[in-house]
Amino acid sequence: MPSMYKHVYALKDELHRLQSMTHLTKAENEFLIKEKQNVLFKSFITVLEAVSQITRSSAQTPRERTFQKDYR
Repeated sequence: MPSMYKHVYALKDELHRLQSMTHLTKAENEFLIKEKQNVLFKSFITVLEAVSQITRSSAQTPRERTFQKDYR
């Protein structure tokens, strides 16, 4: 998760940088912001899908079975 925070802060910095670019039109600026957000959200979704895949697998140890029984 720390790398996710790094990406979020990098996006914030990039958004501030884009907003300070006066040579871009409003449409260009909005397009670039949306593209950068899409890249970040795709990486979030990839991580969430990986976590989901791991947690959906069947329990392999008694401790995992107990955990799944208690929290599903």
